[in-house]
Amino acid sequence: MRFPILAALAGLVALLTFNLFCAPPRAVEEESGEDAHAAYERFARAYLDWYYAENPVRATGLGLHDYDDELSDLTRAAIDRRIQVLHGWLGRLEAIDREALEGPAYFDHQILDYALRADLLELEEVRSWQRNPMTYNSLVAGAVASLADRDFAPLTVRMASMTARMRQVPALLETARANLEDVPPLWVELTARLTRGTAGFLQDDLPAALEAQGLASVDAAARQEWDQARQATIAEVEAFADWLENDLAPRADGDFRLGKDLFERKLKYEEHVDLSAEDLRAINEEAIASYQAWVAREAAKIDPDRPPGTVMDSITSIFPAPDDLIPTAQRFVEEARDFVKAKNIVTLPSDALPLVRPTPPYARSGFASMDTPGPFEENATEAYYNVTNVDPAWTPEQQTQHLSYFNYPGLLGISVHEVMPGHFVQLLYEQQIPTEVRKVFTPASLVEGWAHYAEQMMVDEGLGGGDPAVRLGQLRRALQRHARWHAGLSMHAFGETVEDAAARFEKIAYFAPFPALRETERGTYNPTYLYYALGRMQILKLREDYRRYKEARGEEFSLRAFHDTFLRLGLPVSLAREAMMPD
Repeated sequence: MRFPILAALAGLVALLTFNLFCAPPRAVEEESGEDAHAAYERFARAYLDWYYAENPVRATGLGLHDYDDELSDLTRAAIDRRIQVLHGWLGRLEAIDREALEGPAYFDHQILDYALRADLLELEEVRSWQRNPMTYNSLVAGAVASLADRDFAPLTVRMASMTARMRQVPALLETARANLEDVPPLWVELTARLTRGTAGFLQDDLPAALEAQGLASVDAAARQEWDQARQATIAEVEAFADWLENDLAPRADGDFRLGKDLFERKLKYEEHVDLSAEDLRAINEEAIASYQAWVAREAAKIDPDRPPGTVMDSITSIFPAPDDLIPTAQRFVEEARDFVKAKNIVTLPSDALPLVRPTPPYARSGFASMDTPGPFEENATEAYYNVTNVDPAWTPEQQTQHLSYFNYPGLLGISVHEVMPGHFVQLLYEQQIPTEVRKVFTPASLVEGWAHYAEQMMVDEGLGGGDPAVRLGQLRRALQRHARWHAGLSMHAFGETVEDAAARFEKIAYFAPFPALRETERGTYNPTYLYYALGRMQILKLREDYRRYKEARGEEFSLRAFHDTFLRLGLPVSLAREAMMPD
């Protein structure tokens, strides 16, 4: 919540902090009399405060509400200033001797170092602000949705923040028109479609969502002010979509590929994985062959006379009816929770479960999701397991195709991934993660890697009672993630075309051509979306190495203790390895 006086003070603090750290980093001599730990703690506090002010929409998502009425400045001048400031932050951090730090600070120094380098890599070399129009559409949609999704403050307060942010949209989209160049044609096409979707969200889904939260009871003048800003924003967003289609598209000729060196550095700084593209390709090809052989063995248990892909496809034809979809998901969540307890998989810090609900209209961009509060949210702390049901306006064929994703083994695995013991259990452990730095800078390979690891681990431990259909569902999702690994790596590091990568995607994951193409197109702008499978493999390797480590010391290995320790650390897997096996 941000009231006017607090807003003014926060803005002043942000301005002073920004000006302070535009200055060059202080020399090491100026830190005399201050030990490394004190210097680090002071640095981390100052940097985090600056980071929140620079990334107001991210701050809202984290559960920090001092900047709920602001948007980031993406003008070229602001980008240049931010780059200069980030170099100053990095210089100050490098002046603090990491080897002199102990405990959490030793690991967090590395996390901040990589976070700073990742941010600089993005701004200076990847340059999404200049080359990817999705940057601007995502910021507009996220700025509003983050205030509508959760009732962390009275609706009138959140609507005032929405109004303030929406009034900044014209300047943001004008900045986009000035910045965008060297844009890949595919990104223009995709962004135009997404931007039309954002206009639809603002036009229909947003007011419907707020109606459910009590819009009618809000003061008429405040409603009118909000609605005028909303209508103006819709017009701006639609005009931006027109500009993308009619102005930018005819001259879009950029190449989306990062190249091998930039791909490797992006993966290193964002995911704490330092491997060459060649090594990554070899690891993935070996995993694909192993998982496909596993598919063949499981499929033969069901029908040895049919090809594995055909057997796998047959599983997707059995799914809940629309009226039974949410109850079935609820039952699977409870079944997974009971299994976790019975098998001592992980200690559950709470008996709480998320509310299983149909995905709200304004968030229906995927099949299922876990809507959890930010790590610093103090008010709207509810968690929601969103399951997207069919739209009654769809044709019967469209409804069937949609529900096939929720085939029974698939829905069980999705519930494991999203809730138990996947993302929801990560949420339960957030309060035990020892530092603010780790809660803010969490790599996707840890978040998605854990949830994807949980899918395989639970079946390995007996979930599904040995039913080969359950195992095939898990393997199908694993191969989908390895197909993503191939697509992103092959296109960005080895120059493969979208069409060839999509064709390989079909073969790896047993996908039909259209969804394989859509998945591959995602890899053009999310090149390191190998983090699902990579994170899973890292955790599996860490678990086995930790087992041997404990046995070599004459200590008993416990799966539950491993999971508890790993989740409490909240560290990238490479750093968790160092923390859990220090010698």
